[in-house]
Amino acid sequence: MKSQREQNTSARNSDRWIERTLWSDLAVLYRQRKLAWSLYSAEVAEMRRTSGLGLFAPFVSVIVYTIVLGSVMALVFGERIDVFIPFFAISFPIWQAISSVVSEAAYANEKSARLLSFPNLAVSLVHLVSAYGLVINLVLKLAAASLVVAIISPAILLNANYLGAAIGVLLTSVAVIAWAVPLSFIFDRVRLLRGLLPQMLMAIYLITPILWQPERLSAHSLVYELNPVYHLVEAIRAPLLTGSIPLGSIAACAGTAFVGLLASALTFSRNRRQIIYGWIA
Repeated sequence: MKSQREQNTSARNSDRWIERTLWSDLAVLYRQRKLAWSLYSAEVAEMRRTSGLGLFAPFVSVIVYTIVLGSVMALVFGERIDVFIPFFAISFPIWQAISSVVSEAAYANEKSARLLSFPNLAVSLVHLVSAYGLVINLVLKLAAASLVVAIISPAILLNANYLGAAIGVLLTSVAVIAWAVPLSFIFDRVRLLRGLLPQMLMAIYLITPILWQPERLSAHSLVYELNPVYHLVEAIRAPLLTGSIPLGSIAACAGTAFVGLLASALTFSRNRRQIIYGWIA
């Protein structure tokens, strides 16, 4: 009888998220994908309640921002409006979606700590919610950007490679989410970095070809070619703007995702303990 009781206790314990490995937690996460969608829907409902726009908010903001800032920066750089605005209109929403997920990852452990009362949930649930938001916001923002491009230079959309762009969206999303656990661990471990996050994101934004075209630094291409964020953006941008598939950027995205998964495997257990004992900090 005692043996049976111990076996039942062991079975219950093995199902708790505080006992799982990364891979077993991902298996549980797959089964709870509908719950993650419900949590994301609740966030959208809250957005609609506070702003009155819901998912329409990112659509509107991209149109206004790209037209205003794109026009100003085209004048500053002496670029043709019909060339620079399509470039910026596609580039900015991609960067905005990526930086949003990084910002969420910086505080993800606080959300995960709420799961301590729900041991059967996946600790990675908050990251799947972010993944839903990343993909949907990215698609909506690109749709808004496409509307701007259609007004400025409709020929670009006629020659776009939409299948290549879809592949880029998939790979970029996987690569960004693959780094969610390591980023959560780093920003929770060294909380000073949270205060510096806006400055860090701004620095990456400025050194990545988003406000400026890569051709401007063609003589020093290593400045952006060694920047993984450039490849995350380019994997989506190039098929839409030129109709080509940038194999180098596709490979870089796949490599970034692979390294992110390895980093997640290495930091998952330590990050899990950090969530559990975070109240000590």
